[in-house]
Amino acid sequence: MIRQLTEADREKVLAFAGQRPAENLFIIGDIDAFGMSGDFVTLWGDFDETAALRSILLRYRGNFIPYAQSPADLDGEAWADVIEQSGQLKQLSGLQNLVSVIAPHIQTKTGKKQLCFYAKRDLHLPVDKKHIHKDVKMLFPEEAEQIVNLRSCCFPDYAEPTEALQKNMDKGISRTYYIERNNEPVSGVSTTAETGGAAMIIGVCTKKEYEHQGFATSCLLKTISALQAERKQPCLFYDNPDAGRIYEKAGFVPIDRWMMIHYA
Repeated sequence: MIRQLTEADREKVLAFAGQRPAENLFIIGDIDAFGMSGDFVTLWGDFDETAALRSILLRYRGNFIPYAQSPADLDGEAWADVIEQSGQLKQLSGLQNLVSVIAPHIQTKTGKKQLCFYAKRDLHLPVDKKHIHKDVKMLFPEEAEQIVNLRSCCFPDYAEPTEALQKNMDKGISRTYYIERNNEPVSGVSTTAETGGAAMIIGVCTKKEYEHQGFATSCLLKTISALQAERKQPCLFYDNPDAGRIYEKAGFVPIDRWMMIHYA
């Protein structure tokens, strides 16, 4: 039986999703930020005959994310009906093995599809701190513009407003570690969507003239070390094989591919 979830279901949903905190980073983060229902967020659950959750579905604005412990626990046709009846479908995203169960049943015209690797690092895996440069610093919220400028240099399509990054830092769901030269950041690593059990690593970058000096690796290992001290599992997306090799050396292992399907 599928029904919309309420605040009365919060504990059960968080226990269900919390079994795999990295895989459910966005679901848990949105519940923490917005609650179980509202203008931005809606959650539904599919319950078996014993009233145990089989699967859940999050709507954040027009993006829908499903989760189940196994694809066999997802009723693809039923969830597709829920999504389309909401009238808000813009994107379906999540682990590929789950999204692939629902997507064939959606009748709305499909637009762009994206696929990338999703990886996580075991919380109990030690960090080799000898590779962390002593001059790695933590960014303060009022310094957010500096990391925005660095990312703009490294990523041509980067467009996050400074105010948005600063707000996330103030809320404690984002942090940045960086190395500077000549009083400006030249390499950095950030987190986003931090929850009580996991954090997404983003923005791993180094200015071209400072590459191959271990700066990004230092910032990455510092970030991992800080997250693990707080019992937060690091996870990240990547689609570049070279980046994948760096992350594998740092202890990340692929969970699955993350699929994003846009709809007209």
